[in-house]
Amino acid sequence: MNKKEVLKLAKGFRGRAKNCIRIARERVEKALQYSYRDRRNKKRDMRSLWIQRINAGTRYHGVKYGNFMHGLTKKNIQLNRKVLSELSMHEPYSFKALVDISRNAFPGNKTGIPPKKEGLAILV
Repeated sequence: MNKKEVLKLAKGFRGRAKNCIRIARERVEKALQYSYRDRRNKKRDMRSLWIQRINAGTRYHGVKYGNFMHGLTKKNIQLNRKVLSELSMHEPYSFKALVDISRNAFPGNKTGIPPKKEGLAILV
């Protein structure tokens, strides 16, 4: 890269990293390495976030995440985790229908976790 391109990429940096070519070149190279790495890590992070959201939705209905996904595959329902996550957050009735389908498809879901009670009991 020539000087003009490096300084253009270093535009938002602080201190001498934005205008001294030697320092700017090092910082830009490192920033490009980070961006390459983090484009892959972003996919990983989003998938784990979707799984956490689905798990929260299924636990609310008394089913474990793994059993829920197994029931969906047995019924040949091919929704990816991103869509299931959106359904659990924004369409609770549709998600409950999927949980019920999964519960009927896989016997392990019938003895799932009982749903949480809506209030705390005060013990005296």
